[in-house]
Amino acid sequence: MPANIYKSKEGKRVPGVTTVIGQNLGWNKQALMWWANQVGLDGMSHRDASQQAADIGTIAHAMVEAELKGKKYEDMVDLKGVTREQLDQAENSYLAWLEWAETVNFKLLKSEHTLVSEKYQFGGQIDVAAIKKQTCIIDLKTSKDVYPDMKIQLSAYGQLWVENYPDDPVKAYYLLRIGKDGGFSYHYWPDLSSAWEAFLCLRRLHDIQKKLK
Repeated sequence: MPANIYKSKEGKRVPGVTTVIGQNLGWNKQALMWWANQVGLDGMSHRDASQQAADIGTIAHAMVEAELKGKKYEDMVDLKGVTREQLDQAENSYLAWLEWAETVNFKLLKSEHTLVSEKYQFGGQIDVAAIKKQTCIIDLKTSKDVYPDMKIQLSAYGQLWVENYPDDPVKAYYLLRIGKDGGFSYHYWPDLSSAWEAFLCLRRLHDIQKKLK
């Protein structure tokens, strides 16, 4: 799936949330090194394993988005080369989403919603914005755990929403980790100001890094 391109009102290309975080945050490097080592011990290239994991996550996201928009997921994602095992794992994640959605009974506002911050010059695509008594941002993950960068990502999405919809501010943040085994964990934060502070540092570092090249 091609990466999103974000542009300001002036037509200037701005970095995405995941780019700002991924290129400048080193907190999770040790965990990634451990994962790459384990993959190597299992006889697989870390690039192949990473792509396979990304494919499963991409398909699961497409299944959720298709459900929310009343479409067929097969029309929203390239399934060329995808194995039956990958489809089964993605479907397990999707079924976990359905179970969670039924449990919380939320009302959808936006899905896969792309926004740009003119103030801070970055863009992002919010997985789900919804009302569950109050306006909230919901991010979906198919990772094995919850990491600090996920909270930073959520806080940036919150800023994108608040800046573009100032009369309907975000009051809560949710992270739904949907497992490939069909289970899920559900995380809630009423405030992510510290995570937003971290994102601002990363955004500034992103510009500084370009000056050093």
